[in-house]
Amino acid sequence: MNYLISFIVSFLAVYLLFTFVITLRKKGRDKLKEGKQMLYFKKLYNIDPDKINMKSFSNALSLANAFIVASVFTIVGFFKNVFIQLIIAFIIIIPIMYITYKILGIIYQKKEGK
Repeated sequence: MNYLISFIVSFLAVYLLFTFVITLRKKGRDKLKEGKQMLYFKKLYNIDPDKINMKSFSNALSLANAFIVASVFTIVGFFKNVFIQLIIAFIIIIPIMYITYKILGIIYQKKEGK
């Protein structure tokens, strides 16, 4: 039960932070268009930021990033040793990011095609 609460709290904290910093601010969305994450989606999934709704995309990206951080935080919480926590975090963050961004990329590839 404690792990579920820590997941929900960390998810909400990260999601709200991303939402206020990126999604709700036009300046944040403009920086997102030229940022590294958008470059990743452009190159891998051929997503054109001019053809998609950037507010919707930045909101989905905020959800994805919040899920990634909350998942890693919760999984790492199972271990008590800080050194092991760091190792586990480095091991699991890459696959979780890859899977989450792949799902997001496929969704927006289909949306762009419409």
